[in-house]
Amino acid sequence: MILVTLQLRGPLKKYGPEAKMFDYEIAAESCTVRELLEQLKVPTSSISFIMIDGKKADLDATLIGGEMVIVNPRVSGG
Repeated sequence: MILVTLQLRGPLKKYGPEAKMFDYEIAAESCTVRELLEQLKVPTSSISFIMIDGKKADLDATLIGGEMVIVNPRVSGG
């Protein structure tokens, strides 16, 4: 099991609990950000970029536990 702290920003908040940040437990020794978001049913097409521990990361980044993951939505408008 691994535990990450997750923040879903903007319209992506609806895929998590009401808390601004929350801990999420994954029943694996490691997983990718993509696998984490699939578990939460967050559509990857709605994501602009991801930060892991303050550094930009991609969907294939591996999580081993203890990370702070921030998921930012795509924005539109003019």
